[in-house]
Amino acid sequence: MASACLLSAVILSGCWSTLPDKKYYLLNYIPVPPQTRLSVAPYPFTLRFKEFAIDEAYASPQIVYRQSPYQLQFYFYQIWAVKPMQMINDLIFKHLASVNLARGLARRYDGGQKPDFELSGTIEALDEYDSDKVWFAHMAILFRLRRTSDDRVVYNRRFDNRKRVFKNDPQNVVKEMSAIMEFIMSQVIQDLDVALDREAGQPGNQMPPIMGPVNSMIEVPADSGQ
Repeated sequence: MASACLLSAVILSGCWSTLPDKKYYLLNYIPVPPQTRLSVAPYPFTLRFKEFAIDEAYASPQIVYRQSPYQLQFYFYQIWAVKPMQMINDLIFKHLASVNLARGLARRYDGGQKPDFELSGTIEALDEYDSDKVWFAHMAILFRLRRTSDDRVVYNRRFDNRKRVFKNDPQNVVKEMSAIMEFIMSQVIQDLDVALDREAGQPGNQMPPIMGPVNSMIEVPADSGQ
């Protein structure tokens, strides 16, 4: 009996020792200010950044991957170091703060002076897509800029981007996701520059909101800092 117990303990010990370590990942890039702006100075507005929501399927700490449009799967040992919603919100706010687009930028509204505009949105997808032998990083995010004085939407754009991963492993998927995120935010900053310039030049205008095209596939130059 003692020998059997000892053998079982050795077998179990061997099994546990072969389990892979969990690996933790972050989206990361250094925001680069646009080379050209319609206004060199910050626009005379206060902008509130409202925390973006996230679709429930992508809120998990486990990195999501799929091999079919109809089925999601979750890595067990490949994990986001920070909750995806918080991670992406932090990146968006960091990028907005780095470009000095508005006179004031706040992340919270505590009932003080009402901001002129509010930027909000939804993180709709953040996943790895495996198609036969080809892998893709995929992100989809909706952005919306609302003028608070009359609750009018002055900018609305949905991004749905994927980028091929040439080395099929989760670390490179996250690297390409970071490149997608940088690309999306660069486009958003350009769009916000146009929207705020229009608002500054034509106060109270009733022109339709700026609605940019949806991008379904991008290629980021190899020297983009990733």
